[in-house]
Amino acid sequence: MSGLWNGEGLIPCFRAISCSHNACLLPFFTLYHYFMKWLPFFFLGSCIAFGEEIRGVVINVIDGDTIVVLEKTPEEKIVHKVRLEGIDAPERGQDGYDGAKHYLEKLIWGETVTVRYIGRDRYGRILGLVVYGTASVDEEMVREGWAWRYKHSTSRKLASHESEARAGKKGLWSEPSPIPPWEWKAEKRKEDGTKKRDK
Repeated sequence: MSGLWNGEGLIPCFRAISCSHNACLLPFFTLYHYFMKWLPFFFLGSCIAFGEEIRGVVINVIDGDTIVVLEKTPEEKIVHKVRLEGIDAPERGQDGYDGAKHYLEKLIWGETVTVRYIGRDRYGRILGLVVYGTASVDEEMVREGWAWRYKHSTSRKLASHESEARAGKKGLWSEPSPIPPWEWKAEKRKEDGTKKRDK
């Protein structure tokens, strides 16, 4: 044990351990990488309070329920990825994806919107109510049939808009049996799991 504590024994012993047990250090570096990846979101999240508004220009539409907003302040420019609260649009690769994305692009691409901050999802995106002029973009997407009311949403207004869009065969509802994104993703995960087991 004395060799571990004298000035000559500590470093060689540590090097021997680290060289022979590199695998033991992998969890540490993995945790470090994960922490550094999400660290900016923790700091940004602490600067935005529930109900606070962000105002900026829509510089990208990722899909029918996710946009990128550029906020300009006197000090800096901040890019926010925003997930429209309370709705769910088709995923990439799913029927209706292009139509929903295109409709949202026509609605707000390049326009100035206001985002009322609700929280953040597990991917670090802002969950927010998006307003263009006086209109709720979240409601508009459901009203025109290009998004579902999210399965956990308790909004009666969104439920009413969805029922009307379904009855009017608008957007996604022009198809006989459109599949909600959460069901489509669940089925895709099941298929991917089956393919892995078959390999």
